[in-house]
Amino acid sequence: MKLIYTIVTAVILLTGCASKNTTPSGIAYDFWLAEKEHKPQNAAKYTLKEDPDATKLHHKIKIAEIKLQDPEINGNEAQIPTVLILKDFSPLNNDEASVSFETKMQKKDKEWRINMFETKKALYLAIGKTYAQTLGKDFANSVQQALGDGKEIKSIFQQLIHGLQKAVNSQNKLN
Repeated sequence: MKLIYTIVTAVILLTGCASKNTTPSGIAYDFWLAEKEHKPQNAAKYTLKEDPDATKLHHKIKIAEIKLQDPEINGNEAQIPTVLILKDFSPLNNDEASVSFETKMQKKDKEWRINMFETKKALYLAIGKTYAQTLGKDFANSVQQALGDGKEIKSIFQQLIHGLQKAVNSQNKLN
């Protein structure tokens, strides 16, 4: 009886340990988790064998959170809408930023793999767009803080206009 119990337990443990998520979403999540943990060797396991060096993301990309939506599968290709929350994103206030793009995948030898060339292209394009928007907001906030409520600037412009009007009037009197 103990032998049967031991065999059943061993089979359950082995099948539980041997099973891994092979869906596009599971592979993508495991890949991004390895990137979040700064483990490019682990991330490389989920990419096409043609791009093992391509798994290295820029060292300043710091992933705080990973969100994946349902994949769109078309034959041997899949696109997974992906949102990465990146930390320390803004150069002015180190806020987090949400970057949306598609993780591109291909099925090779009956296994789903990340197409790093296409995924990095989509990611870096999305980062550039988000960075420009964040920089614009940061700049607008900085200008607003520097100007305060604008009364001081308004007063300066009123004085300037008044001074110009006096100069024009003086010039007209001389002519």
